[in-house]
Amino acid sequence: MAAPKKHIDGGPAVTTNSTLTNGNVPQDETFLPCIFIEPLIARDASSKPKTISADGLHFIAIHQYRPGSPTYLDSFLNPFWTFLTNLLPLWIAPNMVTTFGGLHCGLAYGVLWYYAPDFDVSPPDWVVALCAYCTMAYYTLDCMDGKQSRRTGTSSPLGQLF
Repeated sequence: MAAPKKHIDGGPAVTTNSTLTNGNVPQDETFLPCIFIEPLIARDASSKPKTISADGLHFIAIHQYRPGSPTYLDSFLNPFWTFLTNLLPLWIAPNMVTTFGGLHCGLAYGVLWYYAPDFDVSPPDWVVALCAYCTMAYYTLDCMDGKQSRRTGTSSPLGQLF
């Protein structure tokens, strides 16, 4: 059951769902349908489809990142990630750090696919070790990119999505 429309930060009236995310933040009623199906897009007077509604633009404009609580592994490895991030030159873009981590995933996938394309045979031990290394390298680089963006002052919504 949806709550009545209300104004948020002086923006357009939006309908909020009666459920709350993170305990206190109202959730846009279009969030759940967007997970499963692409919502119908309203058409303007020229009958051309709009790419995003005014309410959607408003939610993008007021969006603020709210991190989840850290895990025990995050707390344990955070000093290591901070140390490694401080070794990076300031001219390296945070998205490049993420891309380099993604290349590790691609390498692990490619090698594993070559040696066990149908997963009907066990790959060589070195392939399993390579996949373990690539997974850890990806996780480390993914954690370093946020630190690099805060360090260089280049945080962006694209970087958060990336």
